[in-house]
Amino acid sequence: MISSPSTDAHDDDLSSKVVEWVKEGKVLPFDTIMQRYESRLQGRLLDLEVEQKHGRIIYELEILREDGIVYEIKIDAKTGERLKEKVD
Repeated sequence: MISSPSTDAHDDDLSSKVVEWVKEGKVLPFDTIMQRYESRLQGRLLDLEVEQKHGRIIYELEILREDGIVYEIKIDAKTGERLKEKVD
C-alpha cells in the first residue's frame, strides 16, 4: 500500500486541470492508475507531477520503497500505459 506525500505534490491550478481532463475523458483518474499498479507502487509517494510531452499527458510518480530505494515511474495518463521506470 502506498502512503500519500506529506506535502501537496502539485499546485491548485494543475489540480483543477487534471480534474477537468478526467471529466473530459482525456486522462484516467489517479486512483485508477494507483489500483492498476498497486503491486509495483509499494511505499511512500514522495512526489506526483503531471506533464505534457509530445501530445501525451503523463503522470510521473516518485516513490520511496520500503527497502529505502527511490523509484520513479512514468505512466501515460490517458491509457495507463507504463512508459518508463527507473531507480533514482
